[in-house]
Amino acid sequence: MINEIKSLTEEFFNKLSINIESLEVTNEENSNIYNIIINSNESGILIWQNGKNLDNIQSILRLMISTKVWDKIKLHMEINDYIKSRDDRLFDFIKSKISYVKSSKKDFRLPFYSAYDRKKIHWFISELKDPMIYTKSAWEWKERRLNICFQERRLSIDIDWDDI
Repeated sequence: MINEIKSLTEEFFNKLSINIESLEVTNEENSNIYNIIINSNESGILIWQNGKNLDNIQSILRLMISTKVWDKIKLHMEINDYIKSRDDRLFDFIKSKISYVKSSKKDFRLPFYSAYDRKKIHWFISELKDPMIYTKSAWEWKERRLNICFQERRLSIDIDWDDI
């Protein structure tokens, strides 16, 4: 499957006349998730503003590969470490908002993020294992929004006095 995905991806970019310096395809263990890692000097065209072209190319390529190999797959495409640097900036922003929430003891509503980014933010904050901070999603009209929340420590009172 990896070789088929690699050859179809190379063919796709050749037909678009996009120069690809290196192309690597990996598979996450026991899943239908494939990672396509590309290095290209034409990354500006491939990524465009805020990754618009990257998302579109990824969707088209996923559909093309799914019809050729007759299997539903998920693709994650990385071009010149763009996704990694975008995630680093996102997590730096989230860290600053966590600091704000801790110092002000007030919840903070984040701007709109895609479901995938919200999942990454939930994961990032849960990995911090900070008992004072948690996340929750809430609906606001048609957009799902994420909140970073402050949780004050509460003293528990054992009424039976057998645990104090």
